Amino acid sequence: MRISLEDFHKQVAAFQAAVSKSQLSDEQRYDLLKEFDPYYGEIPPALLNAGHLATYAVATGMIEPFHTSKLTKPATYLVSAEGPVRYRNEQGHVERFYLTKDMKMRETESCVRDHVRLAPNSVCFLTLEPTFRMPSYIAARFNLMIKDVYRGLLVGTGPLVDPGFQGKLSIPIHNFTSQEYYISAGDGLVYFEFTKMSWKNPETKTPRLSWLPQSIDHQPPFPASKNSRHSLDDYLAQATGGGPPQHAIQIAVSEMRAQADRARNLLTVYTLGGIAAAVGLVLTGWSLYNGAQQFATSAQTELRESRYQLSKEMQDLKALVESYKK
Repeated sequence: MRISLEDFHKQVAAFQAAVSKSQLSDEQRYDLLKEFDPYYGEIPPALLNAGHLATYAVATGMIEPFHTSKLTKPATYLVSAEGPVRYRNEQGHVERFYLTKDMKMRETESCVRDHVRLAPNSVCFLTLEPTFRMPSYIAARFNLMIKDVYRGLLVGTGPLVDPGFQGKLSIPIHNFTSQEYYISAGDGLVYFEFTKMSWKNPETKTPRLSWLPQSIDHQPPFPASKNSRHSLDDYLAQATGGGPPQHAIQIAVSEMRAQADRARNLLTVYTLGGIAAAVGLVLTGWSLYNGAQQFATSAQTELRESRYQLSKEMQDLKALVESYKK
């Protein structure tokens, strides 16, 4: 049954107060119920609505810490980023720091920041805030907030959070766009959905559960603010403040094409210049050859004329000598 978000949060708060009376920690409740479904036969195997999600999250210590304020939709729970961050900056160096708004962490962590920058065309590994303890009969999946999807971000959502998993989750966030984005500690990042699997409780183990309240069978309505978006442009305007983001690879390809065109034009100019230079060398060589030929012809002509003149003078001299002899 659907009820107002305010009434729903009141029910969750009352459920938490009842469970706290057991004086069992989240981890102790998980150890008690990880192999035993306390709502077997009452909550069917299916995608859990918000009420059933809160029931298992609190009763079994499945999500620690569990924030009721993060449960505002009919079937998903909003999770923030907080914890170790790893990525390579534009110079290729590894950045390592702890993402949180709690500056007390400076006492135990060497580097603490309250936000992380997602550079264009980059990947960043973020840690989610809660510790997850998945009972053997519940599995989970997650995805980015719709706003970040329209920004052009992508999260690695392939793996299923399997039943039996215990610990922190770290996820890769890909920014394939040409824009830089910032993620602040404490801000919602991914929505989780939880599915109860087909399951049968063991017959030999029935823990004492007198402290366990009845399950929450209600769910809040879909947020009215989300229905204000009616078109693709509405989603993009809320996410980017304008049109669709541009893919960073597309820009790189365009720049490469422009560089290739410039190189091709330069090569053409150099090629034409080379041909012109070669033609100039040929013409210059031909001119030199032709000049040499003309010089050789002129020299030969002058030599013949000199020989003829010398021969004539010798004959005249010889005739003069003969006249004196007589």
